[in-house]
Formats: sequence, C-alpha cells, structure tokens
Amino acid sequence: MSAVAAPWPDISPGTNRADRWVGRAAAATVAGLAGIAGAISYSHMRQLAAAHGDAGWHAHAFPLSVDGVEIVASLVLLADRRNGRRSGWLPWTALTIGTTASRRVALVHCC
Repeated sequence: MSAVAAPWPDISPGTNRADRWVGRAAAATVAGLAGIAGAISYSHMRQLAAAHGDAGWHAHAFPLSVDGVEIVASLVLLADRRNGRRSGWLPWTALTIGTTASRRVALVHCC
C-alpha cells in the first residue's frame, strides 16, 4: 500500500529553515481564514435561527449542529485518507448535506 501525501508542507526538522517558515505561515494563514469563515457562518446561522423564532441556546445550537456535521465528516474523511482506508458513503453524505445546508442558510440570510 502506498503512503498518502499530506496536504500541507513538510515542516519536519530535516527541512531547511525557509521551508519550515513557509509551512508555519501557511498553517497560520489557513487557521486564521478558517476562524474568520467559521465566525461568519456561525453569526449568519444564529441570526437566521433567531429571526425564525429560535431563542437562547436553540439559536446558538443550530449553527453548531450544521457546521459540526461538516467538521466531523471532514475529519473522518481525512483520517480515512491518512490511514489508507476507503471512506464509505456516510461521511460523504454528511459532508454534502452539511455543506448544502450551510450554503442555503447563507443564501437565505444574505439575499
């Protein structure tokens, strides 16, 4: 079985200093952008839930449940890929449904 390549730069001690810096800068940038996107997504979904009558913890739980499905599905797919396993239909279905729901919420909220 062949090894699966990591989707990020190699920042192991054997690489040179510039490569380590680039890898760390890329990781920090991705983490920052993911944080911004997550905050915007959470805010939009919470506002939409509140606008449709959900209050308190229900309004806060709605975005966590929708985006949480995407996060868990993505992590399962990543773990399967890194371990050389073929992912089944469930994580792909969960990712598709979570992404579709998240996009629909964004479209309803903005337009």
